[in-house]
Amino acid sequence: MNGIYYTYNNEAIASCVFISVLREIGSIDVARSCLILPFLLDDKTVSYLKDCNVGEEKLSEIIREQRRLFISFNKRYLALLPVSINALLLLNKGGQISIGKKIFDTSNLDFNQVNFGNRFSAIQKAIPNFLILTENLSTVQLYQLLKIEL
Repeated sequence: MNGIYYTYNNEAIASCVFISVLREIGSIDVARSCLILPFLLDDKTVSYLKDCNVGEEKLSEIIREQRRLFISFNKRYLALLPVSINALLLLNKGGQISIGKKIFDTSNLDFNQVNFGNRFSAIQKAIPNFLILTENLSTVQLYQLLKIEL
């Protein structure tokens, strides 16, 4: 893994992203959680998601229309899979989440009290649109639509 990519996309920011997503939805299955970081740690995708009106669009349409954002999605997925797993394990060990058949938020962290910077602020703005785009699709459908190859 490229050292700069890993420094920029590490377990610390990944953990904050996971907690923020879990705060919005309550729980998520492990396979689906591994799709979060390739969406929300990519600056171009975050920029698109935070500014778009997803109420009228479906993820399949966005993938077709914004092909440049998804051309390397599988590569991002594979590169961020260890970061996802490590962040989830760290959060679980620290008592911030509970991992079973699903992952649940058990933290008492309050992100509104601390400024984590512009990047995390942009990610937080993109999370609601990301969730709207993915909520009506099963995990299997998402993996197929995003052409994930394991």
